[in-house]
Amino acid sequence: NSASNSDDTASSFEAVAREPSPSEAALLTETLEHVMEQLDDREQQILTLRLQGYSTAEIAPQVQRTDRTVRLVLERVRKLLESQRDT
Repeated sequence: NSASNSDDTASSFEAVAREPSPSEAALLTETLEHVMEQLDDREQQILTLRLQGYSTAEIAPQVQRTDRTVRLVLERVRKLLESQRDT
């Protein structure tokens, strides 16, 4: 099941990879700002690196955390994004 969650997280971030329309870009910026406000500095760094295309294995040493911690932060971010989508 954790592999499924990992796949879900990956596809969530891949959706951001294509070039958004201006209205999508504005909504995405607003949503990400709202999510970032709910994260501490290290979590923000993890999300920023992930959005730049770094893998969990690449992010972990940069933020001096385990792969598991990085995955948990990304899972939390995914849930925050889903809660934004559902409102």
